[in-house]
Amino acid sequence: MSLTWLETEGGPFIVVPRTALSHWSGTEEGDYDLACEVMDFVGVLALPDGAEALVLGDEPLSTAYLPEHRALVRWCYAESEEGIADIIRAGLLTAEWDEGPVLSTTGELVMFDAAYFGTEVGTLTDGTALELGVGRYRVDSASIEPDQLTSFRVHRFVELT
Repeated sequence: MSLTWLETEGGPFIVVPRTALSHWSGTEEGDYDLACEVMDFVGVLALPDGAEALVLGDEPLSTAYLPEHRALVRWCYAESEEGIADIIRAGLLTAEWDEGPVLSTTGELVMFDAAYFGTEVGTLTDGTALELGVGRYRVDSASIEPDQLTSFRVHRFVELT
């Protein structure tokens, strides 16, 4: 199975509840600037109407979603795409996870380039749906580095009860 990788134009990715896409203004009204202020691997921003958005900070890396593990995979470096899904699945079992911020969501999330309006997803910019149920999730981070030539950063959504 191959992964579908998304790119940004140099800034961070934002992950927004589908129901709140119209609240993300991209570069127009300062939302993008707020996202760029996140220096950690991940951070949570408050949106109007009480929704929350997850920012994938640090570097603008190619990113894919692994739905069966509720994990975002960020490509740091690798020689090729061959076998990446298997490398990541194996690495998830032995990864050393750092606990991250808590994100509350109303259901399905959409990841896209933070520079765009949320309403432009699917027309001017690509997005990826993250099928999560309503609830609270801690977003943990880990590195998967099976050898000196391969490195991925992974963020998993851990449901809190």
